[in-house]
Amino acid sequence: MSALLIGAVLISFSSVMVVLAGLPPDVAGFYRLTGGGLAMLIVLARAGKLKLFTPNVIKWGCVAAVFFAGDFVFWHRSIAHVGPGLSTMLGNFQVIPLAIVSALFFKEGLPARMYVAIPLALVGLYLMVGVEWSHFSADYRLGVVFGLLTAFFYALYMLSLKYALSKDRADSLVLASAAALATGLILGAFAVAEGESFVIPTLKSLAAISTLALICHAVGWFLITRGIQTVRGALVGLLLLLQPTLSFVWDILFFGKPVDPIELSGVAVALVGIYIGSQGGKKKSRA
Repeated sequence: MSALLIGAVLISFSSVMVVLAGLPPDVAGFYRLTGGGLAMLIVLARAGKLKLFTPNVIKWGCVAAVFFAGDFVFWHRSIAHVGPGLSTMLGNFQVIPLAIVSALFFKEGLPARMYVAIPLALVGLYLMVGVEWSHFSADYRLGVVFGLLTAFFYALYMLSLKYALSKDRADSLVLASAAALATGLILGAFAVAEGESFVIPTLKSLAAISTLALICHAVGWFLITRGIQTVRGALVGLLLLLQPTLSFVWDILFFGKPVDPIELSGVAVALVGIYIGSQGGKKKSRA
C-alpha cells in the first residue's frame, strides 16, 4: 500500500511542475514523456525485460500514444487557462466516457454503480464550474472545455491499453513505456509544427521539467504499477483519489487559487462520484 500511496502523492505534483517549468505545452509534454519513458526503459533494461518489446507491444503502444498525445495536448492547455488544480480534477472525469465508450463499442453493460457515479460527478462539475459559468472569461471557459477533452482522450488511452493487455497479455510497464516514448515523439512533432522553442530557459525550469519526467512520471507510475498488484480494488480507487485532491490543494497553497464553498462542495461531490465510478476494476488516475 505504501508504494501506491507514495506514487499517488508524487504524480499529484505533475501539474504543479508543468506550471513551474514555464515551457510551451507540447514542449513540456515532449520532455515529460520522453524523459519519463527513457527512465522507465532503463528500469526495464535492469530487470531484463527489453525482450518483451515485441512488434505487437510497439504497435499497441503507438495506438495508445495517439490518444495519450491528445490527453496531454488538452491537459497542458487547460492548466494554462484554469490552473493545475481544476484542470486535474476535470481530467479525472475520465470514468464517465470510459464507461460510456465501453458500453457502446465494447458491448460491456453499464455497471449499476455508474447510474449513481455519473449523476454525482455531473452535479459536482456543475457546482465547480456551472454555477459561475456566465461570469467566467472566454479563456477560462476554454480551459474547462480543454479539461473535459482531456478526460475523453484519457479514457480512450485507458481503453486502448486495456484492449492491448487483454489481447496480447503484455507487461503493463513495458506497454506504458512504449506508449510514453511514442507520445513524446508525437508531442515533439506538434511542437516543431507550431514553431515552439525546445530551449529550457532557466535552472528553475530545468529542475521542474526534470522532476516532472523522472520523479512524477517515471517513479510515480512505477510505484503505482507495483502498488495496484497488491492492494484491493476499492482501496486502489480511494488512494488514487489523492492525486486530483492534492493537485487541487497544491493549486491553493502554491498559486493562491481562490475558492469558495460552492466550488469546494463541487469538488467533494465529484470526487465521490469518481470514486464510485472507479470501482469494479483497477483504474489509474489522471496524471
